[in-house]
Amino acid sequence: MQTRYDAIVIGGGHNGLTCGAYLSKAGLRTLILERRHIIGGAAVTEEIHPGFKASRFSYIMGHLHPKVIAELELGRFGLEHLKVPDVVYPLYGDDCITFTSDQKRNLEQIARFSKHDAQVYPDFFAAMTVAIRIMRELLLQTPIDPAKRNWSTAKEGLRLLWRYRKIGDQFYRLMDALTMSAYDYVAEWFESDVVRAVLCYWATIGADTSPRSGGSAYTILFHLVGENGMGFARGGMGAISQAIARSGQQHGMEVKTNSPIAEIIINNGRAEGVRLENGDEYRSRLVVSNVAAQITFGDFIDPKELPSTFMEHLGRFRAKGNAFKINLAVDRPPQYRGFDPDVAGVELPTYAHIGPTTDYLERAFDDAKYGGYSKHPFISPITPSLIDDSLAPPGKHVVTLCGGVSPYELKGTSWEEEKDKFVQIVLNTMDEFAPGFSDSIIAMDAMVPPDIERILNMPGGHQLHGDCAVDQLFMMRPVPGYADYRSPIRHLYQCGASTHPGGAVSAVPGHNAAREILKDWKRRKPR
Repeated sequence: MQTRYDAIVIGGGHNGLTCGAYLSKAGLRTLILERRHIIGGAAVTEEIHPGFKASRFSYIMGHLHPKVIAELELGRFGLEHLKVPDVVYPLYGDDCITFTSDQKRNLEQIARFSKHDAQVYPDFFAAMTVAIRIMRELLLQTPIDPAKRNWSTAKEGLRLLWRYRKIGDQFYRLMDALTMSAYDYVAEWFESDVVRAVLCYWATIGADTSPRSGGSAYTILFHLVGENGMGFARGGMGAISQAIARSGQQHGMEVKTNSPIAEIIINNGRAEGVRLENGDEYRSRLVVSNVAAQITFGDFIDPKELPSTFMEHLGRFRAKGNAFKINLAVDRPPQYRGFDPDVAGVELPTYAHIGPTTDYLERAFDDAKYGGYSKHPFISPITPSLIDDSLAPPGKHVVTLCGGVSPYELKGTSWEEEKDKFVQIVLNTMDEFAPGFSDSIIAMDAMVPPDIERILNMPGGHQLHGDCAVDQLFMMRPVPGYADYRSPIRHLYQCGASTHPGGAVSAVPGHNAAREILKDWKRRKPR
């Protein structure tokens, strides 16, 4: 058994696999070590009941970067993208508003609630185009450290400013998107609370702040940055991880599961390998961690090896999740009140958002502010088996319910005491908007943040490895001075969602980290 490599990647999540695949493609002898029995981290497909397979954690393919798909030839290795044809928003009063790829029909749907809003809807997205374009370009940018006073950093900063010199007045719209509340941002454009709620819902996904909190408008943009649109991977999200792994393996990348790390081996301030919990050691010229930064530096390394200021900054990194995930095997898809196939233009809803008013969304967060969970949670019910027949037996379906707010910590009680009650609240909410839904359930896999933390070793059970707020993005992620995928330890790198640009199944952190590692590799010219 070979125990010496050029690169060892800790964690076989999709970013670790991506980084490893690029390093292997460049000729480095690369080993991926995954603690679980299955690769993929949060991008996995697992059986939740005999014959029923679910994307157990992450569920949408829209953020997976086209550059990674093309360069790693993921289509050749089995990845197939299924476009989601619709997003349905059940409302009070036995009504729904539905969005599809037919823009004319979408405007007709909006006009049912406000002719004014239908008129300005295209202008709203046109105004956001500049911000979205800049954010998409910044995804692939290694963040600079403005505190460094050297010519190289100054040159990179000037190059960045020059690239966006022509955005003009749009700069102010970009600042609005980064600093305003989601509610205020959309209320400047739209008069109907239905339309406002549709857009504000996107500000709740993966967020730790409500739509009326400052800075929450950014989260709307975050979910529009993905270039693949709404969609699933055929076979579930695990198909993404498997395709990336196969791409790397064609260049010699090795993958070992059931290999939990106990320690990163440091010698004279330099990473030289890892030691597993069973005592096995693997040596390498460099180590890359796809694991959350708090665990990489807090659990795998002796604190004496790290600067105190680094650990102080890391200690302030906010990473307590508030989202739940319930995977269900059902005998029929949800039947929403007021859903009319003729009006919607689709036969059955594949994807829905339950959050009928802006007040409803805000109050879901109000409960969590004081240490409780939402009494009326917002929910995204997703039925991928409607367009992917590989997930469930004929005539049956897989439904995923994800949403919030279910904070990591509860005041005066625990999730052991409250989880079953909260799950029932979620199901009661589903029954309110999709009568009889609970009666369709065959089997259930329910998770709140502590469950996600335990299964994935993800601090706080945060689905994005930490809040994607302005103060925890770009040059600030995970800590100032170390946003370039490097670390205070020589030859130890980071490639996970704790780094820029953060969470979602984009593969961008893995791609960017590999680029920086290969730059350093060429400079070192190791023998």
